Amino acid sequence: TEKKLNPKLLFSMKDKNLIVADNIAKIFSVNSTSGDLIWSKKSDYPFNSQIKIYKDRFFVVDYKNILRCFYLKDGSECWNVQTEDSFTISNSKYSLIIVSDLVIFNNSVGDITAVDILSGLIKWQLPTQKSSIINETYNFNYSRLVSDGNSIYFSNNKNQFFSVDLNTGTSNWINEVSSILTPVLIGNYIFTVSEDGYLFTIQKKQGNIIRINDLYKNYDLKKRKKLKPIGFLVGQNNLYLTNSDGSLIVVKLISGNILKIEKVSRDLISKPYIYNGELFIVKNGSIVKYD
Repeated sequence: TEKKLNPKLLFSMKDKNLIVADNIAKIFSVNSTSGDLIWSKKSDYPFNSQIKIYKDRFFVVDYKNILRCFYLKDGSECWNVQTEDSFTISNSKYSLIIVSDLVIFNNSVGDITAVDILSGLIKWQLPTQKSSIINETYNFNYSRLVSDGNSIYFSNNKNQFFSVDLNTGTSNWINEVSSILTPVLIGNYIFTVSEDGYLFTIQKKQGNIIRINDLYKNYDLKKRKKLKPIGFLVGQNNLYLTNSDGSLIVVKLISGNILKIEKVSRDLISKPYIYNGELFIVKNGSIVKYD
């Protein structure tokens, strides 16, 4: 009966311990070598975030905007932290990062919360949206959180890109970039791609936009309106961007010039992945590998 609900699964692994959470409120621990079920638990609410593992425990956020901490050994709950709930179910998966002794996460109403990883006490909380967003969370979307150890960086589809101080939770700067893709930090710069296909290069400390490159300039206006970026990554000197039309755009990172547009599929494809110097993209249940 649960299979008929088409559950969405979330994964994380430590050693041979594969932790799985889903959107029908179940969590599992599975031996990744044998496939044997170690334990299974039912939670109060469905889960909707990344899973992060830290030593003997793991963390996941549910649809009620509650951060829950569980023990790896048996799945029992260590503690939980309630943040502001919304009246609708978010269409976006929440993001979690662990930096030093803090677990930091966002929720469906745009709050960023930092919690002591052992005690579960809130260290700071930063609301990034007005209260009216609570009734509009289905359309509210955001990137994953990333950190350089001093600040946290993220953006949303409300034309906001944030830099937040890791220790205090105060905003370092806010810039006008509309993107739900995970930003990439390289040295003193941040790279991100907006929803309408522009590559932004931003100074990490000051927040100044120093360059904008149009990655969709080779598309006509009609196709461009339907086109959306799926995901990107940076490998060596190039940036690789996958798009909703099944194409891969290769960009020279230093100049922002387009080197190549490769048609991968006629249908939707995944964001790109790099492993051992090779590029991988998932399409239609198959995996495509590039040198």
